[in-house]
Amino acid sequence: MRKPRSAASWWVRSRSQRARAWVTVWTVVLLFSGQGFRYLLGVPLYGTLCVLTVAAVAVSFRRFLGQMRVPPLIGTFVALAALSILWSATPAVSVLAVAVLAATTFVAVLIARGTSRGQFMAFLYRGLQVSLLGGLLFELFVALVVRHDLTPLATDLSSIAKVDGGGEPITWSRNNLFAGGPIQGFVGNRNPFAAIALFTAVVAVILLLERRIRVLDGALTLALAVAVHLLTSSATVAVAAVYLTGLTVAAIMIRRSRAANKRRLSFAVLAVTAVVAVLTLKFREEIFAMFDRGPDATNRTAIWDQVVQFAWDRPEGWGYVGYWPIWEDPYRTIVDNAGVVAAHAHNAFLDAWLQLGLIGLVLLIVMVVLSFGSAWRLVERASRGDTYIPLGWALLTAALALQALTESRLLVEGGWFLLVVLFVSGPGVFTLTIVDPALVRTGAPSDDVAQAEDPVTVLTRPPV
Repeated sequence: MRKPRSAASWWVRSRSQRARAWVTVWTVVLLFSGQGFRYLLGVPLYGTLCVLTVAAVAVSFRRFLGQMRVPPLIGTFVALAALSILWSATPAVSVLAVAVLAATTFVAVLIARGTSRGQFMAFLYRGLQVSLLGGLLFELFVALVVRHDLTPLATDLSSIAKVDGGGEPITWSRNNLFAGGPIQGFVGNRNPFAAIALFTAVVAVILLLERRIRVLDGALTLALAVAVHLLTSSATVAVAAVYLTGLTVAAIMIRRSRAANKRRLSFAVLAVTAVVAVLTLKFREEIFAMFDRGPDATNRTAIWDQVVQFAWDRPEGWGYVGYWPIWEDPYRTIVDNAGVVAAHAHNAFLDAWLQLGLIGLVLLIVMVVLSFGSAWRLVERASRGDTYIPLGWALLTAALALQALTESRLLVEGGWFLLVVLFVSGPGVFTLTIVDPALVRTGAPSDDVAQAEDPVTVLTRPPV
């Protein structure tokens, strides 16, 4: 009698694992491709889809609700956003934006607590892979069937933002696939689409090193990511790709070096990074010219100047809004003065300063620095045979930080989701000096209760 009960228990557990896997992959797709779903469905249906997704995460991960420990730094940022409703220039928008921020944080923390580090990396890979391939298929459909510029099927965003009365209309796809680009993908914007390609490539490399996916799977995905990068012509992502490649090579050198040399090599990498950053700023005109961009980073400096001016006017911030309600002040004035219609500051750190004041800016910087620093400490201590998962954390955090210099998506949707998961996945803030050896070897702490070795193979295949 005990055997059937055991078999039934195994079947239920396996089904629950599969449900969590599919829900996680879908959540990644929805958060990284949100703009495309808004263009397709409209805001009301998209909102309903988001609510259903949050409910699906809560149900499929319900056994981990007791482990919902939000890191104090993440909780402080969300609490500050909620508190900003009291002095927000647009309180109604802030209420909605804070609710979305809290829901995204809830989903990110719960998924991070309910999956092992390796599992999440595999599920993230599948979600990004779907987003990447879906964007290419969307552009192919436009090129073969529509054969002209495609505007959003749902026009409520244009109506809400009051941008349909004049100026250039919102374009979902410009039908540039066969013209060699730039393409915008399902997300309707070439920079986020290029960022999806970059994130996908990073995770593919890590999973190939971990032998968690087939070589053919990873190679084809990397080829698609490179193709999308070339077709989007994103200067920001091109610079980020060069830096991340150098960081990966440096990390592998550190792994293979003797223990006595690891710290020296690590500091050398950080020093070179600082020098490269200074040189990039000094020779930005020449660098942007290589990618057919002006030194103003495609009109972004005009937006940044306006954001800084308004941020100084209110040290406490104008209230958290996520994406800007450009029909309301001060965002309408910023857009008018800059001469560019933009739904964010095109810099996540400046946007955090504008919306949540200097405290918000400091909190965001500290989150990014600690996420990268804690992951890099594990990379620094790793040797041959240890897991590459912490390297993935470091590369993804660096990619998010680099994207945040020209986009504000770190504060919303997929950017915020991924930052929270990375922050939760790494060692705690106060354990940077005493690193658990098991965390270095396997990517999971020795007392981790998550099912690090569960045979979840629905979304990953055994290596070749």
